[in-house]
Amino acid sequence: MAPAAWGWLVIDPFIYLAVATCLVAVAFAAPLRQLNWPLWLRAGWAIGIFVALAFILVHLVGSPLRPVFGTEGPGQRFWEKLVVACWWFLGARGIIALVRFTMVLEQRPRETQILTDLIAGAVYIAAVLAIINFVFSVSVGGLVATSGIIAIVLGLALQSTLSDVFSGIAVGVERPYRAGDLIWVEGGIEGRVTLVTWRSTHIATDLNNIAIVPNSVIAKARLINRSRPTMMRGDTIEVRLDPSVAPERCIAVLEEAVGSACRLLLTAPAPSIFCGDLNGDGCLYSVSFSVADSGQLAAAKSELLVEIHRHLRYNDIGFAIHGSASVVRAPVVTLVQLLAQSDLFGVLDEAGRGELAPHFSEMTLEQGEPLIKQGQEPDALYIIAAGVAEVTVSNGGASRVVRHIRPGESLGAIGLITGMPYAATAIAETRMTVFKLDRESLAAAIEAEPRLAHGLEGLARRSQAALRRDAATFADTKHAQPDMFLTGLRNFVNLLKSRESP
Repeated sequence: MAPAAWGWLVIDPFIYLAVATCLVAVAFAAPLRQLNWPLWLRAGWAIGIFVALAFILVHLVGSPLRPVFGTEGPGQRFWEKLVVACWWFLGARGIIALVRFTMVLEQRPRETQILTDLIAGAVYIAAVLAIINFVFSVSVGGLVATSGIIAIVLGLALQSTLSDVFSGIAVGVERPYRAGDLIWVEGGIEGRVTLVTWRSTHIATDLNNIAIVPNSVIAKARLINRSRPTMMRGDTIEVRLDPSVAPERCIAVLEEAVGSACRLLLTAPAPSIFCGDLNGDGCLYSVSFSVADSGQLAAAKSELLVEIHRHLRYNDIGFAIHGSASVVRAPVVTLVQLLAQSDLFGVLDEAGRGELAPHFSEMTLEQGEPLIKQGQEPDALYIIAAGVAEVTVSNGGASRVVRHIRPGESLGAIGLITGMPYAATAIAETRMTVFKLDRESLAAAIEAEPRLAHGLEGLARRSQAALRRDAATFADTKHAQPDMFLTGLRNFVNLLKSRESP
């Protein structure tokens, strides 16, 4: 090849070839690839070298698309072909860098990784075909036809794997979930996503296992992402009840159950109850509720079912059997049974409960009526037969709810014994049926049956946790301690005995 002329300067082609080789070496040098440069600078570096190399190749072999190689010798000719081939690879690298830079600006890293990998593969394949055709003058028509046949064979052999890969691409672009989301996949798989790959999605289930689900399965299955738009989770409980009971009464009792099980249930959105079916084999009622986090769902559902069972039982509402006209009727709960199941009087023997029961009086409260008031001197204890009472404490004009009293629970026993004023207010949240035992009635019961005092001492020895259930009714929580309650009880009994003495 004759020396190239650049204006008045004549440059030997070998110099161009040497400079081009140096540029290729700099472009592909490993230390430069490892520099922690920003993406825009790396893209500019690749394009700059590509343009400079193109300028040199124009003077060396003419257009890189139609190169004319020198005839000085086979070694130099092959050297020139390698430099032109590197130019094509540098062009491919520059295009990929520009694509990456453009997609990074959209701040979607997952899609950036997938799409740029696909584009990079396509660009490199095109560069290889261009090098074969333009640099080495080999027709790629036959090669493309042969590769098409090979691609068909490989596609049939790897059909399942390719389906997973392309489904992974679709999942990656659409992004219905991400690592850390809680998802449900049709087929009973539910858990938190730990890893998303090209072929599969890894899900950590509640049983502390890792379920590896192929992306092709996820792409075809129904999917629920429980982490979006929020972690709040809703669910519905269905119960089939006695059709002979008025739906209004059943709904009211279920509302009582929901109101007493509000420890985990959200108030916004509020739980809802509706009757969805009326048949001879029972009326179907649905209770819908929400919790703040999916991890609370199982505990909230269990808590709500316990309360529903409790309220239905104490209100004498039986469960119906689907497809059967017979109804499982709940037995009517008597006062003696209430005492046996009470958190306070359950420690008494059957005879003691029988002696105590006639001294209770039944009373009914409408919604909003107070049962006890904060600061009031205690004069009675109460056992809830039906309904729910809301216990609130006022401090500086602000009130807060401390608990809900449910059927079968008692209120005011410690205050009655110790004489400490109530430090909380209990108001009927729903219509309530309550059994009342005042101080005089308790004294009369002990006078009629002295064994009752020993039974009440056993009540005082119960666990501290059980007695603290009633601690909300005291200004001084130390009286919730079993020893303090036992002392107060003995003083109370001694006072009653002193009244009996002439």
